[in-house]
Amino acid sequence: MNHVVEILQDLIRIDTVNPPGNEGRAAQYLSELFAEEGIKHQLIGEKGRENFVASIGEGEKALMFISHTDVVPVSEENWDVPPFSGEIRNGYIWGRGALDCKDLVAAEAYSLMRIKRENVPLKGKLIFAAVADEEKGGTVGAKLLTEQYADLIRADFAINEGAGEYIDVNGKKLYLLQTGEKGPCWSRLKAFGVSGHGSRPTLADNAVVKMAKAVKALGEFKPEARVIPEVKQLIETYFQLKGEKKEVTSENVDSIIDTIPDR
Repeated sequence: MNHVVEILQDLIRIDTVNPPGNEGRAAQYLSELFAEEGIKHQLIGEKGRENFVASIGEGEKALMFISHTDVVPVSEENWDVPPFSGEIRNGYIWGRGALDCKDLVAAEAYSLMRIKRENVPLKGKLIFAAVADEEKGGTVGAKLLTEQYADLIRADFAINEGAGEYIDVNGKKLYLLQTGEKGPCWSRLKAFGVSGHGSRPTLADNAVVKMAKAVKALGEFKPEARVIPEVKQLIETYFQLKGEKKEVTSENVDSIIDTIPDR
């Protein structure tokens, strides 16, 4: 256990505030660790902002551990502990990234190293990706990997950051799953009209006015809630564990969710 603590402390001591990032220093640190264990790995991406990708095992099925090495900016005057010290105080490791998300980087890296060291038999491939630029859009991180190196990180399942908090249900710790249920919808609008002279504006058909009405309508649009099967099962199972029965529908889902505690 001391080794994973040391890894986290070392990662915290590497300043990877994004912007500008400098995640390559963290990737190089991981590279040195994995080289000592004889684990194949690659540093991929923009110079100074490289992503780290490693894998062990073989097979058609693959599981990916993924986290990020960059952190958000820090105001040192608001800290009781130097934010890049990795100091242990009162049984806790302190520093920027201790929770978001170098703790997961350290845990996942250590897991691969331990599995390799102890020759644990795997039924498939285990991938570890420590990516750059998560805090600012992922352009040189996950986006780069998925667009240009998809085969390197292709996996059936991925364990990412999150799920660190739980809900207490009758004394049991319930860790919830999160489903990808929302996404962007990009639209290109065109409005056509007829130009006119300032002396006779009523004869014109202003395209800008039409566009303004369309944008207003989009801004006021409120889509109906749609309960996907995974969310329905999750909520109903939660109440079953509490000894209650709930039938979740699109009409009542908002009010039911409001009764579930945050933790």
